[in-house]
Amino acid sequence: MSASFYPEYEEVIERARQKGVLTEAARLILWGRITEAFALGKLTYSELKALEAQLGIDRERYRHDMDIALSGEPEEDG
Repeated sequence: MSASFYPEYEEVIERARQKGVLTEAARLILWGRITEAFALGKLTYSELKALEAQLGIDRERYRHDMDIALSGEPEEDG
């Protein structure tokens, strides 16, 4: 397995936060890239969760919002 992308993503998030450019759109774009890196095996699950926490991503909230956007009502869990 190749080296982890974790240090690079951690640095990008911190620099964006310091510069005040970590907008909602930027957070979602970074989340997409981080999720892609996880899918490609470049991040472990624990690294993915740590980066999501650093971004302030609430995966369940976004899944719920996406369900409503696509179908007009939330998906039933159960």
